[in-house]
Parts: sequence; C-alpha cells; structure tokens
Amino acid sequence: MRIALLLVLAAGCIPAAGPPPESDYDDYDDDGWTGSGGDPFYGCRRDSECGSQVCARDGACYPATSIRAVVTTWTVGGEVATTASCTTHPDLFIRFATTNGESFGYSPVPCRNGKFTIDKLPMSYSRVELGGNGSGFGTSATITSTGTAMIDLP
Repeated sequence: MRIALLLVLAAGCIPAAGPPPESDYDDYDDDGWTGSGGDPFYGCRRDSECGSQVCARDGACYPATSIRAVVTTWTVGGEVATTASCTTHPDLFIRFATTNGESFGYSPVPCRNGKFTIDKLPMSYSRVELGGNGSGFGTSATITSTGTAMIDLP
C-alpha cells in the first residue's frame, strides 16, 4: 500500500510530456497591426526567428542597437485624454512611419488612454500619426531622440 501511494504521489510531480512553451512568442502584433500601406501584418513574430538580431514590431529583424522604445502621448484640444474629452473619437489609429514611406500601425487604440508605448521600434521610424479610427488621416509628430512624441488632437 505504501509503495502504491508513493507511486501516485511521485506521478503527480512528473511534468507533462510535450514541447516547452515558446517563451519569446509575442502576440503584440496580432489583431490590428498592418504593414506598409495598410496591408495585413507579415514578417517575423519572435526574436528567435532573427538569429542574433531582434524582431521589431514592423516584422523585420534588426540589430539590437537599431531598436528603441517609443512612448506617444496625446491630449485632445489641449485637455487630458479622458472618456469625456474623447467623445468625438473614442477609438484611434496609430501609425509609425519612416522618411521613405514605410509605415505600420495599430487600431483601435482607446483615446482615453492618452498614451501608447511600443517597445521595439526601429530607429528608422521617425514619425507617428494619430487619428480617429476609420478617418484615414490624423495628426502627426516627430519622434524625439529620447523616444517620445506628443500630439494634441483637434
């Protein structure tokens, strides 16, 4: 009886068989990310797909020294973004762009948040645009060397 009880207890300590979970899988870019020109997102999704490089949010592999975090903040008509100040555009789109026309973005972004952080943006992306979801146009700003951008929505 003691041996049977020990076997049952020991069996509960053995991990389930199967592959280990992929710890670097990142679904940050699921549901809403678009490629250049609004095409569906494509490219790498995991750092492990890039060898010694980093899988950036635009779906391409870059050296780690070419990637930065960017924080975009916004106000609405000079007011802090809240549910009340965002009534005319509760959901936004955000788009990041290079000087040569490459872009990608995300939608919907809740206006009331007043802030959007992207952790792995290539330094070649120097502008950010924010606008009403579905409007197709917005207000843009330059991303500073410190990785920040501030936009005042009309």
